[in-house]
Amino acid sequence: MKPGKRDSQKQKTHTNLLESALALMGEEKGLGDLSLREVTAKAGIVPAAFYRHFKSMEELGLHLVEECSDRIQMIVGDARTKGAYRSALQLTIGFFFDYVTNNRSLFRFIARERTGGNRKIREKIREAMTKIAVELAKDMRMPKAISKVDTLFASELIVSICFQMASDYLDLEPEAHLEMRKLKVQTIKQVRLVFIGTIRGRKHKHR
Repeated sequence: MKPGKRDSQKQKTHTNLLESALALMGEEKGLGDLSLREVTAKAGIVPAAFYRHFKSMEELGLHLVEECSDRIQMIVGDARTKGAYRSALQLTIGFFFDYVTNNRSLFRFIARERTGGNRKIREKIREAMTKIAVELAKDMRMPKAISKVDTLFASELIVSICFQMASDYLDLEPEAHLEMRKLKVQTIKQVRLVFIGTIRGRKHKHR
């Protein structure tokens, strides 16, 4: 097999393993409930071939977190380039919930593992949320009196709100469109309150 084809096949198998793990977890199982043999059987490869891609099931889980983090950071960047400031908030949250809708299994995995049994994966999720918050903070048009530290704190709170609301969103039935719209509006309102609270809190400090 030529090097290019070999690399392409390796990437295909790598992706297949990630997707197989997500499919097996579905809406209820956690990563700790899966065995390596289950995942490789679903992916159509022998168990020994798993180690060409991941050292362990834990490492597979860490890769899933990275995939989610990278995509959400891209969503924030897309909203920055596609929308003016006044609509950036709605755009970002809209893109975010679209991503959650189209990647239910992946985000359900994130929601479960945030409080799951694997410490390294929990830490990886916290690290990912911080990276997303740093990216989001670049778009937060705060008054000059608001420090970068306070802006980042507000951004971290916004990311935490969005992740929590995404968990609630996933608990809704796929056909519950009205409830989904209400939840998105509620998310936007909560995020706006963070902005208002940050600005008013700063003014209060200087009284």
